[in-house]
Amino acid sequence: MKELYRFCRALVQPSELAERHRPSGVSPCFHTEATSVRHYLELSRDAVSRARTDLDDEQRDWIIEGNSAFELKPEQTPAVRRGIVMVHGLTDSPFQFRDLAPIFRDQGFHVLALQLPGHATRPGDLLDIRWQDWLAALQHLLDLLEQEVDELYLAGFSIGASLCIYQALRDRRIKGLFLFAPALKINPVAPLACVMANASVISKRLAWLDVLPDGDCFKYESLSNRSICEVYRLLGALQRLQALAELKMPVFVAASKTDAVVDADAVLEWFATLKGPKQMLWYSDGISRLPAGVKFVPAALPERAIRTFSHTSLLQAPDNPHYGENGSYFFCTHYYRLNQEKYRLCKQGKEQCLGEMFGETEDCQVIRRLSYNPLFDGLLKELSGFLESTCLPRSPDFVKS
Repeated sequence: MKELYRFCRALVQPSELAERHRPSGVSPCFHTEATSVRHYLELSRDAVSRARTDLDDEQRDWIIEGNSAFELKPEQTPAVRRGIVMVHGLTDSPFQFRDLAPIFRDQGFHVLALQLPGHATRPGDLLDIRWQDWLAALQHLLDLLEQEVDELYLAGFSIGASLCIYQALRDRRIKGLFLFAPALKINPVAPLACVMANASVISKRLAWLDVLPDGDCFKYESLSNRSICEVYRLLGALQRLQALAELKMPVFVAASKTDAVVDADAVLEWFATLKGPKQMLWYSDGISRLPAGVKFVPAALPERAIRTFSHTSLLQAPDNPHYGENGSYFFCTHYYRLNQEKYRLCKQGKEQCLGEMFGETEDCQVIRRLSYNPLFDGLLKELSGFLESTCLPRSPDFVKS
């Protein structure tokens, strides 16, 4: 009901649009114009520096660096050169993979974090984007990386994971998938976003599900109806493709039972159908019967006032300077429209507990959305074990670069 309420609210809210809610004019085609990995990274950084509207203070360099596509190379060249492209989620940026990327680099992977078209610049750049643009960008970066490695892998979060699955189903080059909170089933009210996006010719405000302060420098808080519509269309295309093909490579998955964005049960059901080598971490506040290959991870940590995990909590380490336990950003946007007093308390760090948004209880009236993984080291350990058992030779043979 909250989602339907937000759609209806957009019909009557006054205009609150600012410069950041208009397209930047930076060509989204740079993702497919790059002639090499280095060229792609340069174009990404240039787009971020030219399009953003929040680069007028001492954080300028940090914001540009965090939002731009990035690359990590192993210190030594393994006998089998493996490359992995990492794909962030909707409204996110490559910063999302800054904590996870080093584990792959240390295992000998050439890591590339993709900047999805329309992302990491300004929210207005998601007004005219299509899911095929995201897929084309992923395809092109894989083509560029293939020139430098022997094997290709994919890692993705949320819709980034959906794109990775779609690509892997039709690309025989992909040798393995690493998926975090994959979006496989979206809220049934999502088709309304397509109607609203098309109705924006009447009023520009109708192009937006919500207009928020956009105080997070590595993630849009304002959300366009067009972007939701394209997620809906992407998942429809993915369902049709899955009916025609199946994954036969190793698949590692991590997901939270309490997820306000994706249907977590749909992830469990999908995982159970996989036939190849697989492993899944299931962060939950209660034990239930799980498919083979799924490991239950207790997500309730009362000694740390953590009730549950959240959609946004899986990939960030506790020491992340922005999203971590003592980070600079507090995730409180779920209160911005519904309760300004709770929003103020949450932003001041006066919440009673951490978890997924809208998870209030009698003894936790203000809940801050958990934005880091308090069990991140455990995730890295499980991921390393899966890599060593399925994707890497038991005794890596390194040669000097």
